[in-house]
Amino acid sequence: MNTTASLNTAQILAIAGFDIANLSAPAERVTVKVPVLFDEDGEPTAGFIIVGKNSEEYRNENHALRAEGYKKSAKRKTAIDASTDAGADQLVSLIDDNAKRLALAVTVGWYGFTSAGAEAPFDKSVASASFDKFPTWQERVSAALEKDADFLKV
Repeated sequence: MNTTASLNTAQILAIAGFDIANLSAPAERVTVKVPVLFDEDGEPTAGFIIVGKNSEEYRNENHALRAEGYKKSAKRKTAIDASTDAGADQLVSLIDDNAKRLALAVTVGWYGFTSAGAEAPFDKSVASASFDKFPTWQERVSAALEKDADFLKV
């Protein structure tokens, strides 16, 4: 039996090591499908296409969020007081907003979404609205983003 056939990319890299020549090669853009709707047999019918944490989209948005956080903190001169109802609400809203921004940043396409019976072109504003209406869809994208092995291709 060929053991490498049953191994994923991360496992193969762990066995073979990492060739440092790959650091100078252009990174391959890796996308993953994240299903959100299923038919009666449990087969995915619609979902989002995302890139991982190594992507330019993720790194740019993460950098922007961190920079904004530091600027807000410097203007406030104090941390948010999460011991008060108002402070706790402000902190939770900030965390939720940041999570949505990162999920939207890595969402680069979709499949199975239609308009008037035709395949709908990807639209980030519609994806954002779908995350508001169906928060579990955003959670699926965020959970998929955490699976590094799915995005590891060198």
